Amino acid sequence: MAKQLTVERNWCSELVSVVRIKRTGGSESVVGNLEEIGERSAMVLTECPIPTGSRVHVACRTHILRGTTRSCEFDPMLGYYIEIELAPASRWSRAWFSPRHLVTIRDRQLRLSA
Repeated sequence: MAKQLTVERNWCSELVSVVRIKRTGGSESVVGNLEEIGERSAMVLTECPIPTGSRVHVACRTHILRGTTRSCEFDPMLGYYIEIELAPASRWSRAWFSPRHLVTIRDRQLRLSA
């Protein structure tokens, strides 16, 4: 018997600052656009790469999301898509912070059971 699974994606557009925390104690900041956000992850588009495994803080207006970069993929037309895994203490919810331009897409998918 197949079960339906609802997958929710939150596409957005908001300028943010991504601060990479270096192991030496310093930091560097780049401007980016928050493209997608979820409870456990965020996607930011930047002009500069941020290495995978880097600790980052994403400043969204008066809120800060903390996490680790999971991937950094280059698109020659747009820039670098940085996928960030949010720290457990920094999980996102609409009640806490909502980007100015937020569109939620709910997609029902069939999941086959064994």
